[in-house]
Amino acid sequence: MTKHDTAGLFDTSQPQPPASHVIGVAFEAGVDSQFDYLVPDKLWPVQPGQRVEAPFGRSNKLAIGFCVETDISRTDFGKKFKLKTISDVIDKVPLLDAGLMELAEWLSDYYVCPLGVVLAAMVPGAVKKGAGEKKEKYVYLASGPEKIDKVETEIKGKKQKLLIGRLKESGAYEPETAVEFSELLADVGCTDIPLKNLADKAVIKIVQRTVLRSLPAIPESMLIRQEKVILNNDQQKALSTITSRLNTGRFAVTLLYGVTDSGKTELYIRAIDEVIKKGKSAIVLLPEIALTTQTIQRFSARFERIAVMHSGLTAPQRNSQWQKIKSGEANVVIGARSAVFAPLNNLGLIIVDEEHEPSYKQDTAPRYHGRDVAIKRAQLCNAHCILGSSTPSLETLQNCLTKKTIFNMVRLPKRVMNLPFPEMRLIDMKDFASGKDGITLLSEPLANHLSDVLARNEQAILLLNRRGYSNFIFCPSCKHIIHCRNCDATLTFHKLVRRGGMPGRQTAQIPTITGRHLSTGYAICHYCGSQTLVPEKCPLCGKSMIMLGLGSQRLEEELAGKFPQAKVARVDSDSMKGADYYRVLRDFSEGRINVLAGTQMLAKGLHFPNVTLVGIISADTSLYLPDFRANERTFQLISQVAGRAGRSAKKGVVFVQTFLAGQPAIQFALKGDFDGFVKEELKHRAICNLPPFWRLALITLRDRTYEKLELAAKAMRENIDQIVYDENLQVKVRGPIPATISRIQTFHRLQIILQAPSPTILHRLFVTLRKSPPVRPAVTIAVDVDPVDLL
Repeated sequence: MTKHDTAGLFDTSQPQPPASHVIGVAFEAGVDSQFDYLVPDKLWPVQPGQRVEAPFGRSNKLAIGFCVETDISRTDFGKKFKLKTISDVIDKVPLLDAGLMELAEWLSDYYVCPLGVVLAAMVPGAVKKGAGEKKEKYVYLASGPEKIDKVETEIKGKKQKLLIGRLKESGAYEPETAVEFSELLADVGCTDIPLKNLADKAVIKIVQRTVLRSLPAIPESMLIRQEKVILNNDQQKALSTITSRLNTGRFAVTLLYGVTDSGKTELYIRAIDEVIKKGKSAIVLLPEIALTTQTIQRFSARFERIAVMHSGLTAPQRNSQWQKIKSGEANVVIGARSAVFAPLNNLGLIIVDEEHEPSYKQDTAPRYHGRDVAIKRAQLCNAHCILGSSTPSLETLQNCLTKKTIFNMVRLPKRVMNLPFPEMRLIDMKDFASGKDGITLLSEPLANHLSDVLARNEQAILLLNRRGYSNFIFCPSCKHIIHCRNCDATLTFHKLVRRGGMPGRQTAQIPTITGRHLSTGYAICHYCGSQTLVPEKCPLCGKSMIMLGLGSQRLEEELAGKFPQAKVARVDSDSMKGADYYRVLRDFSEGRINVLAGTQMLAKGLHFPNVTLVGIISADTSLYLPDFRANERTFQLISQVAGRAGRSAKKGVVFVQTFLAGQPAIQFALKGDFDGFVKEELKHRAICNLPPFWRLALITLRDRTYEKLELAAKAMRENIDQIVYDENLQVKVRGPIPATISRIQTFHRLQIILQAPSPTILHRLFVTLRKSPPVRPAVTIAVDVDPVDLL
């Protein structure tokens, strides 16, 4: 693949207008190449970062792409090719500046993704569509004060005089100071006829402006204002280290390793304050599930020029926030992983909270990791990057050990105000496997303690990281399990529900369970989203079906049965839609809800001083996945959700229920021994040549025809083996092998796993592979560099 391809091999268009400039265009369509086009003189100048419309392919269908290079020498092509000409320039100014264009080049190169796809992902779709934009008329005086005074004496109409007077009062002598059309008419109390008469006389001018819909301001009463926070000794030392590195004005990365409730957020705020004092700006990245109203309110109380970017915004709001950042009206941006591309000027600091979270990894092209892109952007901007976590990723810890000139670590080993850590209690569920009606989710010790907590008017959080009611619909007679028609996965049973009761809570519409036998409900595939009704009888043998496994709906039902007086809200992606989540958190904060029960949405970003009990219903859920990070995920989840308890003078208790009581990750989490866990886990990673010691890349091929897919995967493996041999690369190649979920959305999936001791080696392999002819037969191919899982 060459850097530039000509776009005129099949040019059948009509004669073009004069054009003396050539630009490089990367199309959003996903072609892994750049194409050269002529620019008509009337459309010049065009800058990198602007979108253009141009004829593409044999059919010359108009396509949208980004200008990535300008003033390319035409002598590069000789006289062999006739270039096509762009038809339009879409943006008045570049959407991406030089720094973001350079970051896009790196993303394309490192993550093996077409540059046009990267550029398209960096700009929100709402911005490209102009969502929420509307044209409004504005009015200003056509001449300066002296001339207008003279003209005013000649005007006879009363309303016209009032209009001129109002414009003079507003100082509306220039387009920048123009008064909004309808507002002016309302102030004067007239129709638009006198205004149009003034325009006909050239006394005033009427212009149009694009106006955006903005986010509603957070009411003053909702801002979380704190008395002046006095830092403890550990916080002071950490802030001193961060500030000294900020003051150097050079790129550096600080890992802020602090236990839960150690005051990391306060240090983020003070570091941002330092940066703003220097006239610079900051980005704060949070996992999507941690972007709560609490966090936004706390930052909004400390900073005035703030913008928010996350999936909960409507398209017009997203566009409005992005334009606010682009225009320089905001100097602090808070958002999920894509906020790393916020078009801030003079960037001085990027903060990545909960840096270990796998949700920072994008699962569609470009498959970037938000944390790593944040570090790279900080490097390109000569800015500082803070990575915060109570359970840092092993990759970040290893960087602190091996790249000490760039990475350093500061620790916050204690909770603020020296609050004690919650008491950890292990419950071996093999001792409580069955109740009267079958498997129980709440062990007797946990249920008893929850009863005591409710009696004291305190609150509890119960975590079960699995959606639905039951994850297996099973026939005990013939052993048949209902699977998804489109995927190699079992269907999860969901109860038929209706809205009712507590805000955000779902209540059963009709009784759907008789004992443990299914009577009604629906099954859903969590991979493709397909839904189906569930038969009462087994389709193979005609016997009754039962449900095995557990889910958040079942937990909610058990709580309702055992604690009918408690106000329970289920929090998972099925029950929480947008504002529902924030409303439930507000009600919980104000004491209208006693128990939150749900998935990992409850594990991050929540601070509720009245929570004295946390129950982890099934701590070993992740351990059954065929993933080398399963131990790390389990330790992190237990530690994170345990940190929600005991955030005040009231003592906190955490119950950890498991069928694998002796499992090392669970035992280390119970002791709060992160260092011990890391030491043990790294031994296994080193033996197996896994991250953080070696680097991984995952090539996934998919197609609806398995035989075709098999041929393509074999051809891909042969290409890779040839490159490894020719360039003498130290790469271990495994596969093609079926993916853990071997079929999703009717597509069969095969994987090739690459391991290398350094990213440079993998990069050399992919550079050559991208230049190779396409794999035949043609199938869909996805490359994931530094995957967070191998599923």
